[in-house]
Amino acid sequence: MTDNVASQPENASTPDWPVWQAQNPAGTFSQWLKTCVADDWHKVTHHPFTDAWGKAAVPDRNLKNYLIQDHRFIDRFVALLAGAVSRAPTLPDRIPACQFLALLTGPENTYFERSLDALGVTEQERREMPDWDVTSDFKDLMRTAMESNDYASMLAVLAVAEGTYLGWADRVHNEIKSHPKEFWYAEWLDLHMGDYFESVVAFLNDQLDKTGPTLDDTARANCLSCFREATELEVRFFDAAWGSQT
Repeated sequence: MTDNVASQPENASTPDWPVWQAQNPAGTFSQWLKTCVADDWHKVTHHPFTDAWGKAAVPDRNLKNYLIQDHRFIDRFVALLAGAVSRAPTLPDRIPACQFLALLTGPENTYFERSLDALGVTEQERREMPDWDVTSDFKDLMRTAMESNDYASMLAVLAVAEGTYLGWADRVHNEIKSHPKEFWYAEWLDLHMGDYFESVVAFLNDQLDKTGPTLDDTARANCLSCFREATELEVRFFDAAWGSQT
């Protein structure tokens, strides 16, 4: 995401014009959040690790470690998404998230298990490898957002996690024009692009767009803080995944 913050309209200084609208007068709340983290959003969606993924060129140890670490997010992420379901205002607002929960606990979870098995990663390796620092920090953020019972904060973390992955997967797919042949590369791309996944990201952004304008200054600041921290953690996670591995 490389959008610049829009210039303020003439009436932006009036008390009834919220800061986020003053900074993004023609856009939505979710667009304002992305504008606030534009540099880090671009780093995630254009990271060298993602380029290597699209080319099936991630070094073997990096690939295995990434899959071990990323798999550890599912439990906390499912709890966070379930928390958001409980805080959503209406049944129609709950249904898309409930449907996405089924994908996370089904095809996405088994993707990790099948990939790690195929790559020869033993149960002992999976169990004994310590969390990266960024993995622990990301799980802490998801837990904090869930325990806050604040719908906007939950949405912020969810929207970053899914929106950045749509961004890089879609970009890589369009640039390489074809999928890698190894299923652990190809299926991870498939899970994070296409009509259904685009609808998930659109749903999360729509929920932010409905919720954001109703927030007071403190709640809005909390939402932005969660969004910013989640984006920073995504950068750190790819940095760790692309760094020297043991």
